Amino acid sequence: MRRFAVLGHPINHSFSPVMHTASFRSIGFDGEYTRLDVPPEMLGDALRALSAEGFSGVNLTIPHKQLALPMMDALTPEAQRLGAVNTVRFEEGGKLSGHNTDGPGFLAAAKATLGLDPAGRRVAVVGCGGAGRAVAITLAHAGAQVGLIDIDRDRAEALADEIRASGRDAAVIGRERIREADLIAQCSPSGLAIFPEPAVRAEEMRPGQALYDIVIPPGDPVTPTMKEARTLGIPCANGVRMLVEQGALSFTYWTGLEADRAAMIRAVEEGLARHE
Repeated sequence: MRRFAVLGHPINHSFSPVMHTASFRSIGFDGEYTRLDVPPEMLGDALRALSAEGFSGVNLTIPHKQLALPMMDALTPEAQRLGAVNTVRFEEGGKLSGHNTDGPGFLAAAKATLGLDPAGRRVAVVGCGGAGRAVAITLAHAGAQVGLIDIDRDRAEALADEIRASGRDAAVIGRERIREADLIAQCSPSGLAIFPEPAVRAEEMRPGQALYDIVIPPGDPVTPTMKEARTLGIPCANGVRMLVEQGALSFTYWTGLEADRAAMIRAVEEGLARHE
């Protein structure tokens, strides 16, 4: 049996074990996936211990993604570009290889749910924290014109400078320019229980746009921002597919095999319906 885990602090909210287990069963893969609460100061020790115990790989979530970067023996181009690791593969000799599926997962999810190719498109990224940063950088490298919005303007400016330094197109924009975008990427915590208000109001959008909201809401699959968009007939999707695509890409990085995305989606949606 091959063993995997997701490491975070806290970690009880993670759907990764549910969705990976569903895929394992569907494709007949002999694997086990668990979640482990690891404080940040213990991350290095935990990675070495899991490698020694014969684990094949792990996912990393808050607060470990950037902390893990200097611990890796090798990094994929995605991990180098995003400056963070969310997937670790344990190699022979205890070596650690770091990858990041956050940005590629967003692109795959936006294409699968909204049919969008970002090349040449204008995208407004709302929220420039960890996930928003990964999404913005990935979109820019995929050829999008990226407009950044964040309550912390300095953070948005720093991200725009970083993207432009790589020769890609990015700028900090005002909220009045959200309606100019072809795609709105909602990457702030708005829509979660602690931030229940929509990140973008209907009056800031226009018909003809698309919205991808990376939030995964328990119970109701329609986030507050999605509700606003739907009043204008704007096609939109929540973060379930992004989560699944991230996980599926991690599985392929670990094993070279394809995950069953449909089984993973069903498992996450059933868990959300039960408020798991």
